[in-house]
Amino acid sequence: MSIVTPQLRRGRSSGYTFIELAVVLAIVSVLTALAYWRMGPGLMQARVNRAAWTIAADLQYAQGKAARERRPVVMIVTPSLRSYTIRDQATAEVFRERFLGADTDFQLDSLIASPSSSLEVFPTGVVRETTTFRVTLGGYDRAVRVTRAGQIRITSG
Repeated sequence: MSIVTPQLRRGRSSGYTFIELAVVLAIVSVLTALAYWRMGPGLMQARVNRAAWTIAADLQYAQGKAARERRPVVMIVTPSLRSYTIRDQATAEVFRERFLGADTDFQLDSLIASPSSSLEVFPTGVVRETTTFRVTLGGYDRAVRVTRAGQIRITSG
């Protein structure tokens, strides 16, 4: 039976060793990587959904702005920049400009409007032609469709 004297206790240092800390950090790193790997697709889908909702809200904004200004508003899509601009058709005054590309929170791969890249919204809320805005990221996509009657719907790609 050994007796631990106060002199022996003072000789040991309390705390963790470098190896213990390295093992804990390695375990935490592996768990973090696994969590990100499992959550990555969900994050991409959430970004696409949020982008679609943002476009739908901005289309409603364009309808409201046209009604308040009592003149047509145009929404111009620039696919190469993954952006769009809402502006007054007559004066070219910009009301809203939104970027959805890689250097934003959305990080979209593409933003496409068809059949044309500009949408004219009249003060009554109707548009010149039915237009579909398609947003994609990874394997996920959503479509925002505005009909000639001014109805806005978000659908699966």
